[in-house]
Amino acid sequence: MRNSLRWLSLFMAPALVISLSALMVACGGGDDEGGGDDATAVLNVVNPADGSTVPENSTVTLTFDKDPGAVTVNGAAAAGAGTSRTFTVTAAANSIAWDNGGAQTVNYTLTAPDTTPATLSSVSPDVKDATDVDPADLADGIELTFSEDVDVDELLISTGGSALAWINTTDGAVVTMQDAGDDPIVNETTYDVEGTVVDLGGNETDVSFSFTTKAKE
Repeated sequence: MRNSLRWLSLFMAPALVISLSALMVACGGGDDEGGGDDATAVLNVVNPADGSTVPENSTVTLTFDKDPGAVTVNGAAAAGAGTSRTFTVTAAANSIAWDNGGAQTVNYTLTAPDTTPATLSSVSPDVKDATDVDPADLADGIELTFSEDVDVDELLISTGGSALAWINTTDGAVVTMQDAGDDPIVNETTYDVEGTVVDLGGNETDVSFSFTTKAKE
């Protein structure tokens, strides 16, 4: 009888260990060295950068490495979703806080509010109001350069009222419009470039010009 109990205990011990391990995993036990989903998001980019001189009421964009959850600036909720948030700067010191203990202070030197919209300085290639454009010249897209940094509100290139599947990218004061792959510029066609961009002060600039491509050779 004693030997039977000894063998039974040897048989049950591993099963008991396995059951306890499964219970710990189910309950969230064990190491959590990586922080899991509770790891605090990292604020990667602040634009304009910390320490910049900016007009009062400018828009500041915060870019995180992942969704930071609720974000406040000086106690007020920031706008946006996903990895991007924005706020209007009205104070020199801006205390930013987000979920799981994230915090950073961004400081600016404020100047008078910007009330002057950006102007369109140049178009490259220079197709604005042109009537004999070679489609090959637009293979890399169209660059619109403005007098100051802007963001695109909505900017489209269309023909006959139908918008082309082009994408816009912004780098400071330059907006680049490019074919996404299926809508190249073709001969003997009139195109309209229309839309709105917004500077950091929130001032809107309307964009509107046309061009016509040359006949097929």
